[in-house]
Amino acid sequence: MKKRIFKGLVIGITTTLLFSSCAAILLPSKQKITVVTDNKESEVYINKEQIGKGTTIVHIVKKEGPQQVVTQTPGYKDEYSILYPTHVAKAYAPLRLLSYVCFVYPGLLESVLMSANDKKYSYESVNNFSSRNKLILRENKKYVNVDAISVDIKNLNKEIVYHTVIWEKDINKAIQESEKEVKKEQLKEELKQAKAEKKKGKKKQLNNAEDNKMKYDDTKFSENLYKTLKKSGFIDTVNKVFQDDYNTINVEGTIKKISIFNITKGLRGGYQTSKLTILWKVKNTYGEIIDSISRDDFSGDFLYSYSKSEEQMEKMFADAVDVSFNKLLSDDKFKKYLEVQTYKNPTDPLIKIQEPKTLVKEVADAPDAAVIIKRKDKGHGSGFAISQDGYILTNFHVISDKYVNKFAEIKVIMSNGDEVPVKVVRVNKAKDLALLKVEKTFDKAFKLDKNKTFKKLQEVYTVGAPKSIELGQSVTIGILSNERNANNNTVLQLSMAINPGNSGGPLFDKQGILHGVIQSKLVGYATEGVGFAIPAYLISDYLNIGY
Repeated sequence: MKKRIFKGLVIGITTTLLFSSCAAILLPSKQKITVVTDNKESEVYINKEQIGKGTTIVHIVKKEGPQQVVTQTPGYKDEYSILYPTHVAKAYAPLRLLSYVCFVYPGLLESVLMSANDKKYSYESVNNFSSRNKLILRENKKYVNVDAISVDIKNLNKEIVYHTVIWEKDINKAIQESEKEVKKEQLKEELKQAKAEKKKGKKKQLNNAEDNKMKYDDTKFSENLYKTLKKSGFIDTVNKVFQDDYNTINVEGTIKKISIFNITKGLRGGYQTSKLTILWKVKNTYGEIIDSISRDDFSGDFLYSYSKSEEQMEKMFADAVDVSFNKLLSDDKFKKYLEVQTYKNPTDPLIKIQEPKTLVKEVADAPDAAVIIKRKDKGHGSGFAISQDGYILTNFHVISDKYVNKFAEIKVIMSNGDEVPVKVVRVNKAKDLALLKVEKTFDKAFKLDKNKTFKKLQEVYTVGAPKSIELGQSVTIGILSNERNANNNTVLQLSMAINPGNSGGPLFDKQGILHGVIQSKLVGYATEGVGFAIPAYLISDYLNIGY
């Protein structure tokens, strides 16, 4: 009896070893594939290793299940794809048949078959890994800045959706079918919840709604998109100080919905792709929303990693953001906002204002002509009278609102502390100027002159409310360094302390002669005391006003 058992065991082990050798022969661990691209400059990488360059690449690849492919082509966004095992190797059939013949020791043979699982599946002999997303380059277009890529998910259960998709050759169709099924299930669930909520109190519903949200003001995808814009020439890397604001737009992307597709089939392993619904807000340089465009776009395909799932998700979402923005640049609705404009002075009717009779004659007179522009949203800026019957100059950005062609709710605080209503008479967004009117009389005012009255290295002053309304009528002294002309900008460079709240204040000398309107300052590491003002001699033309 013992001899028979021993003999059987020897036969079983010998048989298994024979089949193991047979598996190694019939199921090779490598396969020859042909990779096709549509660009002779394309470089193809499999699992971070370059396999070749050109339109046709022949390569021997290890049969290791799904593998990450990256195609890099000059002038195109990196394309992320998956080399996926699509079919069972022909040599696997006889091995499977032997497992049924050798029924005495099927477990041993099955372990051999399982160990050869990766070898069991083969890739397509010809694989197309072309680059699909051509980068849109900035040629005769406006510059583009990224405000933020934010996340605003109102309902986590409904707007972050996971799909399990069984791989098939027409994977796009399979994904579409999965989305249809999920929508059906969501509708059923919504009806079910609607019935349940009728039995619950409103307070309970509100609490649940708050717990079911996800909101981030900005994400690391902003930095990723900035790099893409820089690569495409949409970021002005030459004029860092005097950027052409007139020919620059800002964009903000808000991720409203996330769909994640887990694609797999049997024991072949899986990969992921994602679809993001992004609301793109088009803004001017003052942050006013000009338009909104919603897009649904897919990322590339990414090999799933259990150990680096979070890192992989971030990379996949960043890719979807890049794809979405690149396609936004080709959107007809968006393209009109990229058209370069040539500045022209306004053709609005001339506004005649009364020339002031009692002028600011010295620094001590300036506070009588200065005002604070108080915003309802608790922001503030400065301004000053150019007539004694209530006309005031300030910056447009002091009164700008969230939406285009609307102004912030503002009031004017006079030098005596009185808060009075104010009317916006005219603005020039391109030059950051606004003309306001209050129904008050000023004891003193600055005179607007069309002639250049300043000198280089002249001592100058401003009066305003730096940082806080409580510091209204604060006077600051400095030096007028130079006049600068660049990129649709004509400004006076100042060596003086300028703080938030000083915007819109007057720039003047010891004799009370007006030289400009305080506009901005440089900020950043190791940057101190560099400010700018709009020259006074240009303001009459910018707003088409005169005495």
